[in-house]
Amino acid sequence: MRAVGFHSEPPENSTALGTAIDGHRFSSSRNRLHPRVEIELYCERNSHQLIDWYEPAVGETSNDFDARHDRYRKMIASFTGADAKLALVLVTDASQIAEDLETLVSRLLELDRLGTEVRCTDPDRPDALQSGEELLGLGDRSPQRQAKIRDAIVAKASRGEVLGRTPYGYRAGSDGMLKPVEQEAAIVQEIFQTYAGPWHSPDSKPLGGLGMRAIARSLNERGQVTRTGRPWSALAISGILKNRTYLGTYSRYGVRIAGNHDPLVGRDIFIRAENVTKSRTPVRKQRLEPPYLLGGVARCNLCGRGLFGLTRRRSWKRNDGTSVEKTYRYYECPSRNATRERTDLGPRHVSRSARDLELIVFNVIGGWGKRIKKKIQPDLGYSLAEEIVDAEREFSRAVRSVAAAYGTLGDLRSPLKRLRDARTASVGKNVQQPDIEAILIDIRSDDISIAKTAIRSILERVIVSDNSVEVIPRL
Repeated sequence: MRAVGFHSEPPENSTALGTAIDGHRFSSSRNRLHPRVEIELYCERNSHQLIDWYEPAVGETSNDFDARHDRYRKMIASFTGADAKLALVLVTDASQIAEDLETLVSRLLELDRLGTEVRCTDPDRPDALQSGEELLGLGDRSPQRQAKIRDAIVAKASRGEVLGRTPYGYRAGSDGMLKPVEQEAAIVQEIFQTYAGPWHSPDSKPLGGLGMRAIARSLNERGQVTRTGRPWSALAISGILKNRTYLGTYSRYGVRIAGNHDPLVGRDIFIRAENVTKSRTPVRKQRLEPPYLLGGVARCNLCGRGLFGLTRRRSWKRNDGTSVEKTYRYYECPSRNATRERTDLGPRHVSRSARDLELIVFNVIGGWGKRIKKKIQPDLGYSLAEEIVDAEREFSRAVRSVAAAYGTLGDLRSPLKRLRDARTASVGKNVQQPDIEAILIDIRSDDISIAKTAIRSILERVIVSDNSVEVIPRL
């Protein structure tokens, strides 16, 4: 088969590639054959006919990407035209033909369209895409550096040392290991004992004790708060009941170490709590809920915290025996305690109907005059940055999939185009003035993601109370 050699390692000098050992020339900068020699040997073993070389000129540096690009375009030109003949492109590894993963995929797709391919002489990674996934990063992110960070984290995990936030009831000791915090540990033990209830035989239904909401209410009434200083909630109680760290088991990054630290609860009470949860958990149908448009923008006027979306369903039977189900959607402050605030006469943390609040915001925006619209400075940077991150994530997933033989090179065209379009939009975002009228139309789009992006771009925040709404544009 006809082949051409392509590499980007400069010659050691103008007369020799390196030191001769047993008839082969080695690069003095590394303990391996020079790429030219590796490619020549590969052709000898596989009966390929080397017809041309595309390699650095004397004086060219290995990181001269412009020169590498020109060399690549020269090779492409040799594959096109009336008298052109295709040839297999041989490289030692993917880093010889591209400086990053995006460039590699683009060049592999171009060569695939011409009817040829790139093959690596590395026996462990003959596939160029697999080689690129291991050696090349996306943009300026080095895969070697990421691998070192990951290895360091896994090494720390293998020793059972604290990584990230420590669970409630523990602290990080001077040796990096989990140590009990006496007062918090007592709360953890109380939660398990109260929830698990009395002992029951394995073949009987667990009786259980108080529910998660009742336990949270009891702790709050006694003035107990979480480590962040917030009131206890059913969600916080649930997180503690599920956490196997309290058994003395360490589990992070695929590493699991039993007996790594002092347990706060016994295995019998932990299993009893698990059984109670299983017996009390209703089987619910999975429902796809539309996102809340004002998420990240709406804030409580009392405490300033962001409102979260809350969905409640109610069902009942009519007198004629038919069943009715209705869904209620709210924006609610996470600091709200409905039971306590029902009896308090002071100000309350907000809870508003999602439909009503969104309608009010839309009406306010619709009432803006030319003066306000002219002053608005849309912030599109967030959405563009998010689009780039999402595009990079999709591209990386597609490369991994195709490199693992789940797909073909053609499957990378769409993710590559999306990534390039996102970066092009980011570079040119300040060139063209955003169209305010178009953004105002987008906020009522049927595509929730478009509407949410438009709202975030023109609204600084929405301050909400039970009887007022203040819409603050980005000026």
